[in-house]
Amino acid sequence: MKKTYAVAATAGLLALVLAGCGQSKLTTTKSTYTRNGLVAAVKGHTNAKTVSYQVDGAQAKKQKVRDKTFVIQVPAKTTRQKVTLTAGNDQTTVHVKAAKRLTTYKQLANGYNQALIGSKLTKKQQKAAQKLQVQGAALKKQQAKLQATVKTAKAQVAKGGTAAMAGAKTLQAQQAAAAQLQTQAASLQASQKSVAAAMKTAKAKVKDELLPTKTPKGVTNVLSTKDYTIRLNVQAGDVMGSAMIVPTKAFKNKTRQKKFGTAFALMTSVTGANAKQVMKKFSKETKSNKSSTTTIDPIYSKGVKFSVGVSASDLYIFMTK
Repeated sequence: MKKTYAVAATAGLLALVLAGCGQSKLTTTKSTYTRNGLVAAVKGHTNAKTVSYQVDGAQAKKQKVRDKTFVIQVPAKTTRQKVTLTAGNDQTTVHVKAAKRLTTYKQLANGYNQALIGSKLTKKQQKAAQKLQVQGAALKKQQAKLQATVKTAKAQVAKGGTAAMAGAKTLQAQQAAAAQLQTQAASLQASQKSVAAAMKTAKAKVKDELLPTKTPKGVTNVLSTKDYTIRLNVQAGDVMGSAMIVPTKAFKNKTRQKKFGTAFALMTSVTGANAKQVMKKFSKETKSNKSSTTTIDPIYSKGVKFSVGVSASDLYIFMTK
């Protein structure tokens, strides 16, 4: 009987050991992750070949495991995200912190494109466009005031009596004012045609450098040229972060460098930062940086953070809040 029990105990222990060998172990480096650039990198270890993961209960995706290590990139959002990871029989849950948005995509694209087109106008054309904008706003304000005055005068006329006489005089006076406004509007229309023609020509010059009007989703390259690439993380219309990727070769050519500089200055401006200050600091940092595979100290301006990384072939500029 003792031999039987000993054999049975040994067999049971062996079965447990063998069962343990078939189980997958899953660990993560943190329980909560913060975005770095456009995404948060969820890292961990497992002896399984792949890791399955779900973000906030969405459709499961798979990530390959290399040397028992995995990295899952989770695009940042304005809300806290729950990430459920599964490897074989093991499962764990981590979270990604909520992040601030830079701006909306509509605001960014409109501001960027208008500024880029405007940069191709001559100084004379730029002044004409600015003047037209000011005059148009003033004319609109005058028209609104005239309409309100006429409405009040008509109400007085409808009442009759002395009020009707005052209202009639007001309406007569406003007819002259209305005629003057019509003359101003006609003059503005002529100026508008001239400015519109100049804008059309300028737009044709930069047609391949404009951001798409359709709002993208997720992390995507929204604009790629030989001089730079603009990558955005857009979630539900919010731009969570921006990245400019520039070939280091572009810095050796003045024309290519100028094109990148214009795009970078515009992106800086439309995200709410001080473009002049950022460009000055960026130029100073990159000139003092002698390594080809390192990072540069972050630049901060009006709540916007600029993180710069350098590789042997490219320079990366991340813009986040």
